[in-house]
Amino acid sequence: MPIPSPFKRLEAEGVQFRRGQLALVAAGPGVGKSVFALTLAAASRVPTLYLSADSDAAIQYERAAAMMTGRTRDEIAELVESGDTRYLDSKLAALRKLRWCFESSPTLDDIEAHVKCWAAVYGAYPELIVVDNVSDVTPDSEEGGTLALESIMAYLADLARATGAAVIALHHLTAEYDDGTEPPPLSALKGKISKKPALVLNLFRPTEGRLGVVIAKNRTGRPDVGQQYRVTLNADLSRMSITD
Repeated sequence: MPIPSPFKRLEAEGVQFRRGQLALVAAGPGVGKSVFALTLAAASRVPTLYLSADSDAAIQYERAAAMMTGRTRDEIAELVESGDTRYLDSKLAALRKLRWCFESSPTLDDIEAHVKCWAAVYGAYPELIVVDNVSDVTPDSEEGGTLALESIMAYLADLARATGAAVIALHHLTAEYDDGTEPPPLSALKGKISKKPALVLNLFRPTEGRLGVVIAKNRTGRPDVGQQYRVTLNADLSRMSITD
């Protein structure tokens, strides 16, 4: 899948969101992993299935509208409250290749059903599938904790191969990195679920207005052994804006 312009600095470091592969993007609360994923989906302009278990339709509408208009989320909320969303809706028309699912605790069968329905309607699988986030997915087995997370990741890796889609899953970090100020290593992943993804990006906020991306694992490029391999992007989360 082509890397869109907001992430060209990542591409220069060998990062690719490859079709048929699973990528994991992890961060503490409020650091920007959903902004990262939505920006990627919007800028890529490829057929995208976004499974938004963590955020409802109202929140994602505000995020997408801020991203597409350059206005703050507070300004978007005021327009929504007023009932006049014609301008916002006209801007959001550019995201016509993006489709949403808002089930709060989808099972693996639910995910598969959505993907199959997409194929039945459009005659092909989506090119990008976003799972936001892994912890909200209900595993097949009754096992909990790390085993459940690993089974979900194994399914998503198989889904990427079977559909040829680039699958991007969002995830949390251990409590030590919840504040988002320090660059998280690969070991910071909650549940240590780094085996299946071909790419792992851990996000942090080094300073206001900046988003750090640790390239913690890159099966097709260089690994980051000492948190040295990272990129910093410009980020204004109030406007859902990430630029390089």
